Amino acid sequence: MVRTHVGVAYIPGFGLHPLQGNLNGHWSIEVNGNWRVTFVFEGHDVDIVDYQDYH
Repeated sequence: MVRTHVGVAYIPGFGLHPLQGNLNGHWSIEVNGNWRVTFVFEGHDVDIVDYQDYH
C-alpha cells in the first residue's frame, strides 16, 4: 500500500514525480509507454487516482 510519497520515491522504476501546470499538486507514476497513473496525496492516503495516456 502507498502510504506516503517519500516511501514510494525510493523504489526504483516507479518514476514518481510531481506534476506541474493544470495538474499542479498531482503526482505521477510511469506505467508503460505513454501511460501513467496520476493521483493526489490527502495526508498519508492517495485520492483522485486516474490512468492516463498523456500524449
